[in-house]
Amino acid sequence: MAQGELNKKDTEKIVVKHVTFTQTMDIVPPPPNVKSEFNSLQDWLVNMCNTERPEKLIDKYNIGLFESSNDYYMLSLTGINTYEEGDHHSAIRVEFTPKHAFYRLPEAYYKNLSREELIKKLIAQLQDFTNTKDFKSSFFTKANAIVFDTNGQKIWSKQ
Repeated sequence: MAQGELNKKDTEKIVVKHVTFTQTMDIVPPPPNVKSEFNSLQDWLVNMCNTERPEKLIDKYNIGLFESSNDYYMLSLTGINTYEEGDHHSAIRVEFTPKHAFYRLPEAYYKNLSREELIKKLIAQLQDFTNTKDFKSSFFTKANAIVFDTNGQKIWSKQ
């Protein structure tokens, strides 16, 4: 190398941009004092499979776990779609809320379980349900995923 090349420095232009991403999300809170019309989680899910139909295609179903200050647990189910509303803004909209969107777990279901044990039990039972005939012939399979919203774990995925 020539002497001039050793002293030559490469220069790069570095651009720093500060960008804010915004995401808005619909929330469907449980109504107060929900009494379940179903004897089990399985009954609740089968009822939805056999009686409910979203009017439009749903990308993802969220199953949430509400924990009451009165020491009871309630599941919720909503269908959501995400829309890009700009370069740095997306909106998550609840576009399907079934008639029986909430299921209050019977105390016997979670009695003597820690919160972590309850979540593990729910996920296992929900995943087992995805192998049933009722699930496989339902509207749920038209979505891309079903997610347990409490911890983000996928219950089922189309892929």
